[in-house]
Amino acid sequence: MNHLSGLDHVPSLSLPTDDAAALDSFRATHEAARPPSFESSIRSPTHEIATSDLPPCGWRPLDDVTLYRFLCADRRNGKFQPMQSALRLKRALKFRKDEGVDEILGNRKAKRGADSPSPSSRDGSPAHLRCGSTVSLSSIASGRMCDVNGVKGFQATESPSKVVQTADEKLLANEAMGGNSAPCVSAFSPRELERYQRLRVRVFVGRDQSGQPVMFERLGEYLGSGNCSLMTDEEAIRFYVWDLERHFTEMREASMMTGKLIQRHTYFGDASGIMTAIMNRSIWKVIPHLKTLVKAVEEHYPEMADKIVLFNVPRVASLFYRAVRAFLDPVTAEKIELHPGIPLSKFEKIMPIEAIPVEYGGKNTLHFPPTE
Repeated sequence: MNHLSGLDHVPSLSLPTDDAAALDSFRATHEAARPPSFESSIRSPTHEIATSDLPPCGWRPLDDVTLYRFLCADRRNGKFQPMQSALRLKRALKFRKDEGVDEILGNRKAKRGADSPSPSSRDGSPAHLRCGSTVSLSSIASGRMCDVNGVKGFQATESPSKVVQTADEKLLANEAMGGNSAPCVSAFSPRELERYQRLRVRVFVGRDQSGQPVMFERLGEYLGSGNCSLMTDEEAIRFYVWDLERHFTEMREASMMTGKLIQRHTYFGDASGIMTAIMNRSIWKVIPHLKTLVKAVEEHYPEMADKIVLFNVPRVASLFYRAVRAFLDPVTAEKIELHPGIPLSKFEKIMPIEAIPVEYGGKNTLHFPPTE
């Protein structure tokens, strides 16, 4: 939340007159819900906030970009439904408080104190080594991440064992020093996070033509492999929260790099690998898992995707897709495009060829491993 707060060079939200009026009203509704006991020192939206500073209901000041996302999530036939949006927002704030979501990526304010530099101040630690990085530790092992013209890549450095050992040593050192470890540390270890990223491969590959982060996922392999059954619902929820939280980091960094207001990302899901599960009907066992993630997590992260492109989708997947679409958020479902093969021409319209992974006809050599 508030992922653009504190970025002075990013332009403010510009809306049509009717939308601006609806946002003004929605903002007033949110401010009216401010608990009397809320810490008076936090009067304006902030990108970083400690869970302990929030009231039991999780209320906090929100910027216009965040409020507008929630307002748009319940727009139907062009009309806003502010009461439904207010209820959705109330549930999301409570969820973040109860689950300690603001620390799941290693909240810098909670760990270093309010007067310490923020992540955006270039504190000297490489972004890919921070807890909650967008790259798995196994990927880090084979290279040092670099970002050139919006395309992510790697340069060779240390071995996997050395990287994991270094991460663990830092966590142990923090505890030994009496440090305030982030909840992501107690929720799952670096090795658990690495395992999750091997079971479900989702990688940010760069930025699209408008500057938005672009994610590719081996979706078919994840759904067809049975990997989701290797996690309990609780584990799947915790890891998926981490997964979605890093989108805010990517969008904030994209805004910093481009000077644009970046409030969404573009998603590409490769459906390869789903055919066998469809033919032996084991794919239907995935439905409860997907429902859990949608209802328990995705509902609290509305309107974060600009485009959703699923490709390599077999025709026999249509029945399964209709079953999933039925419980997706309607606004999200309307954004989904299905393609039977690899629509390279579509990819090139959305992002530079340098950002497209090589296996799909692009020039991006970013490590994009198969799902285990």
